[in-house]
Amino acid sequence: MNEATAPSASAPWGVLLVDKPEGPTSHDVVGWVRWALGESQVGHCGTLDPAASGLLVLCIGPATRLVPYLTGVDKSYRARFALGRSTTTEDREGSTVAYAEVSPRKRAAARTALAELHGLLMLSPPAFSAVKVAGQRAHRLARRGQTVELPPRPMTVLSVHDLLADPDPAALEPWIEATMTVSKGTYLRTLAVELGRRVGVPAHLGALRRVASGPLDLADPRTVTGLLAEPLPARPGLPPKLRLRWPAIEGTTVVGASGASGASEGRGDARQAISAALQAALIDPCDALGLPLVVIGPDDPRVATLTRLRQGQAVTVDAGHAAWLPSAPILSGEGLPPAPRLVLRDADGIVVVRREATADGEVLRPERVLGPSRVPAPTA
Repeated sequence: MNEATAPSASAPWGVLLVDKPEGPTSHDVVGWVRWALGESQVGHCGTLDPAASGLLVLCIGPATRLVPYLTGVDKSYRARFALGRSTTTEDREGSTVAYAEVSPRKRAAARTALAELHGLLMLSPPAFSAVKVAGQRAHRLARRGQTVELPPRPMTVLSVHDLLADPDPAALEPWIEATMTVSKGTYLRTLAVELGRRVGVPAHLGALRRVASGPLDLADPRTVTGLLAEPLPARPGLPPKLRLRWPAIEGTTVVGASGASGASEGRGDARQAISAALQAALIDPCDALGLPLVVIGPDDPRVATLTRLRQGQAVTVDAGHAAWLPSAPILSGEGLPPAPRLVLRDADGIVVVRREATADGEVLRPERVLGPSRVPAPTA
C-alpha cells in the first residue's frame, strides 16, 4: 500500500484535459505543462503519437498516483483509414511499401469490413511502437533498420459507428473513417492494416483523433484547447523541435524571444497567465476517476473506517458497512487486479479502495491515499 502524499496548500494538483494538436509528442505536452505550472510531477494517461491529435489526460502533482486508473480504460477515436497504400510505420508518416488501385467494389467492401471490425482480435502491434523487445523499444530497433516481428496480442474493438466514406470517386487514396471505442493496448494503425487485409488492398492510418478516455471526454468544457505547435529553428545534427504556444492566453506576448530587453519579462508574464489558466482547468480527481464516491464529514461514525484505511489497514466488511457502501464497478487499472473500486473522501483527502473477497469474507483494501485537495470537497 502506498504512503499518503500531502501536497502543500499552494501546489497545483488534479487532472488536466488537453486537446493535443498534431505535431508534438505527448512528452512535449507534459514538458510544457511542467514549465507552465512549475510542477515536476506531471504524467500522461496514454500516449498519443505526434501525428495524432485529441484528448491527452494529464495527472498533476500527487494525482500522478492515479495514472494507473486513468490509463487502463477504454478509449474512443475518430479514425480515418486510407486505402491503396501501405507504409513502413502503418500511418501517413512512413515511407510507401506498396500501392494498388482501389476499385469501387473494394471501396464498398471496405465500408462493410470496417463496420464488422468488431470484438476480440489477435493482432501484432506495429514495429514502430513502444512495445519492448529484449528490453528495447520496438520503434528504436525499427528505426535502426532491424526487422521487428511482434507476436499477436489481444486487441478489442468495442464499437464502430458514424461511418463516413470519401465522396471523391477519383481519389487515388480513398479513405473511410469511423468513431471507434477500443480497449487499452489496441493500435489503430494495426486495425488499418487488418482492414486492408480483409479487403485485399494496402492500407494505412491516415488520421487519428482521440475523443474520449474512459469517462473523460474531449467535449468537456474544461479541456485546454487552442494549443499551437511552432517549429523551432533547426540545429545541425539535432532532430527538429517544436514549441507549444497558447495564443488565447498569451495574447500578444512573445514567449521565448531573444535579443529584446523585455524578453524575459514577457516570458514570465506569459507563463503566469498560462499557469493560472491551467490551474483553473484542473479537474477534481474524484470527478475524473468516475468511481462511486462516499463523502464523510468530521462527526460521521464512518470516520473510524476511513482512518484505518488511511493508515494502510484492510477493513472487514460487516453488516454496518454493507448498509452504506455503494455498489462499485469492476475497474482494471494498469498493473492492478480487476476489482470493484470506490473512493472515500473527507476534509483530509481521498482514499481509493478496492473491495476484495477473501476466505474470511469481503474486505476493503486501500490502494491509493492522497492528501488534502485544493478544490472544495463535494457535499454529501
